[in-house]
Amino acid sequence: MNRSLLLLALVATPVLAEDLAEVNKPVPSFRLPVYNAKEFGEPTVAIDTYVGLEATDKKTKALMVSFMASFCGPCKKEMPYLQALHEKYKADGLRIMMVAIDMEADGQKKVADLIAENKVTFPVAKDRFNIVARRWLGTKSPLPSLFMVRPDGTISAVHRGYSQDGAELLAKEVEAALKK
Repeated sequence: MNRSLLLLALVATPVLAEDLAEVNKPVPSFRLPVYNAKEFGEPTVAIDTYVGLEATDKKTKALMVSFMASFCGPCKKEMPYLQALHEKYKADGLRIMMVAIDMEADGQKKVADLIAENKVTFPVAKDRFNIVARRWLGTKSPLPSLFMVRPDGTISAVHRGYSQDGAELLAKEVEAALKK
């Protein structure tokens, strides 16, 4: 099957509600190109780098996956906060990745600018066809949407949309996951 037909089949395949990422279910797997490959050190990132039976990063105690877009105001506020969490807890086993869902070149440039502006060193993946986003979020999930993932590859918490007390709640969940 040629690449165009395969891509069309992937994009046209419906995602069933029972297939979406939710608490106590295994995470949908993916590998995506990374915007900030130079800072991250790799051209792609995959879930199985951090969690699951085949994880290559054996120091991961918790993985935080956040879906964002350049047009999402709360996502822009979340990025520097996640970078601060990354810096504070990386040595303790917290791993963070963002998945940007911008499809247009202008939006992708804005994501790259936000990464540079916030000096982000965790991987920010490029899901320009929204294939990964649909498997994790469905078609109507608010942004940002954040998932906490256990080392075994199951989801421990889901936060959809922005809330005023979100930073405090996330900090508590991170510390609980890292047993601090």
